[in-house]
Amino acid sequence: MPTSGKNIAFKEWSIVCDALGEGQQTIIFRKGGIHEGKRGFQFTHNEFLLFPTRFHEQEQKVHLKESTASKEVPSEYKEGEQVELRYLCKIHSVDIMDQWDTIQSLRKFHIWDEPTILERYRWSKEGEEEPFISLAILRVFELSQSIKLSYEKKLEKTIKEKKIKEISFFEIEDKFFEKRILNLGKKNSLKINQVKSPM
Repeated sequence: MPTSGKNIAFKEWSIVCDALGEGQQTIIFRKGGIHEGKRGFQFTHNEFLLFPTRFHEQEQKVHLKESTASKEVPSEYKEGEQVELRYLCKIHSVDIMDQWDTIQSLRKFHIWDEPTILERYRWSKEGEEEPFISLAILRVFELSQSIKLSYEKKLEKTIKEKKIKEISFFEIEDKFFEKRILNLGKKNSLKINQVKSPM
C-alpha cells in the first residue's frame, strides 16, 4: 500500500513536471517488465515531490501547446547547480494497463508522443512477458515556497537528510479535475482504484 512521502522526490522529465503543474497533464506512466518485479513499477508513496530531470531530447518526445512549443530544455545538471522543486503530487488512483488501444485513448491526458509511450509499454528485460504499463492519476499542488537544492549525483540522500516534512502548499486551481477523472473511467474502462491517504 502506498505511504506518505513528502520527503520523497519522484524523478520526471522537467518538461512533464511543467505540464503537470500547468494542468496540461493529469496522469503519469511507468514502464513494466521483470526488472521491476512481476507487476512492474510500483507507486510506493501516495504523495511525493516532483524532481525535474533534464536532457535535450525530451522536447522531441512530447506534444506541447503552441504557447510552450518553443520552450528549450537546459542540458543535464552540473555538480553544485541549483535544482528547484516546485510541485507536490498526491496520487488519486493507480492502475495496471495491458491493452494498447486503451492506453492510446488516454493521449489527451498527457503530453508524451505515441512512440515514447509505446516503448514504455513494450519494455521488459528479455521480452518474455506480455507488455503492460503502470498508470497513476495525480492531483498536483504548488509549493508556497519552492525547495532549492544543490545538485549532486546522490541527491536522493540529500533530500532525505534535509527531512522535508513540514512544507506548505496550495492546490492549483483545476475546476475540471473531477470531471476528467470521471471521463477517464467511463471512456477508457479504467479501474479507478482511488488511493487512501495515510491516517
